[in-house]
Amino acid sequence: MKGELKDAAPVGAGGADTGGTGSAGVTDGTREGRQRAKADFRFDDARLCFAFAGTLADRGTGTPFERLARPEDLSRWSVESGCTTAAPPCTAADLERARHLREAVHRTGRALAEAVPPALEDIALVNRAAAEPPSTPELAPDATTVRWRGDGIAAVLSMVARDLIALCASEHRAHVRLCGNPDCEVPFVDTSRASARRWCSMKTCGALAKKRAYRARKQTPER
Repeated sequence: MKGELKDAAPVGAGGADTGGTGSAGVTDGTREGRQRAKADFRFDDARLCFAFAGTLADRGTGTPFERLARPEDLSRWSVESGCTTAAPPCTAADLERARHLREAVHRTGRALAEAVPPALEDIALVNRAAAEPPSTPELAPDATTVRWRGDGIAAVLSMVARDLIALCASEHRAHVRLCGNPDCEVPFVDTSRASARRWCSMKTCGALAKKRAYRARKQTPER
């Protein structure tokens, strides 16, 4: 169940890291006994808005990997992020609109990390998305289950945009960083006590950095 957007919107209520089969044979770790495919969405340690920005992976490599390759992928992200319970139908136009919002979110996150003003056109795009009615919670009769209902993909994108707006209006805006993995470049919010967090997630980029450091030590001859 989501928390209030004024602080941080938890993600992955719909089953993060359990779906995704679009990149067979490309894996980067395990999850619940299976290899996680590169096409799987990432929600580890991420705010909703930056989890959405992470649907374009490997930004720093020059050959980014698109996790929102088809309209069905956007429908799947909507459920796995917890923004809605039932997968909304998505068209090619919806996918294009979502990608435009994603890039505006990413550029705004980068601007916050670099302490520079975001582009006005990105702010306008985010505001237009946020103006749509978001998904709303509905409590089940047994009071133990919550369903999220919204008017299609516009409600999901509204929640993403509203989460970014809530971040910009909070003290956490000063703690936005870019992932220390130069291949990644996904923004994240550093809420660690020492403000020393370096990676978007220790389960992905942090683990990769540890593996690389270990291999480098093994290849270095002892004196």
